Amino acid sequence: MRTLHSEEAVRARIDGLAREIARTMPDDFLMAPVLTGAFIFAADLLRALHVLGRDPFVDFVQLSSYGGARASSGVVTLLKDFSVPLEGRAVLLIDDVLDTGRSLHFAKNMVLDRGASEARICVLVRKATGHSADIKADFVGFEAKGEDFIIGYGMDDDGRKRGLPFIGAVD
Repeated sequence: MRTLHSEEAVRARIDGLAREIARTMPDDFLMAPVLTGAFIFAADLLRALHVLGRDPFVDFVQLSSYGGARASSGVVTLLKDFSVPLEGRAVLLIDDVLDTGRSLHFAKNMVLDRGASEARICVLVRKATGHSADIKADFVGFEAKGEDFIIGYGMDDDGRKRGLPFIGAVD
């Protein structure tokens, strides 16, 4: 394993993302982490937003397209739905990594289909891969090579390594 971004670099970038989001999103937005990979990133981002005086409503959605594998199956499954109505809300989807784009494409379309006033995307890591779905992240923490298998800071290798305080890549 090699370190791509240190704990200090991650912390500084999350603070920067919080400033970008605070300037861009309306006061009363819904922050929607995509479970399970985004929970650590989302928690630190929420705390960084709090320091800036922002207090978004938080609800979770859980999607799966990997099923324990290191490559997407190509099929997105909704495992946990939102628990609040989305009608008229500005929604910020938070995810750990933008790889193929299938999950975020699914989530964004679902949010908009349910009447959200807007749907934006924030990812901790955007991989330099050919995104198969027409999707763009509005807020990006870091870039990674397409061949890197990213772990740490919520991102996992079959459920392990999520708790690493930095972002690494499995060799």
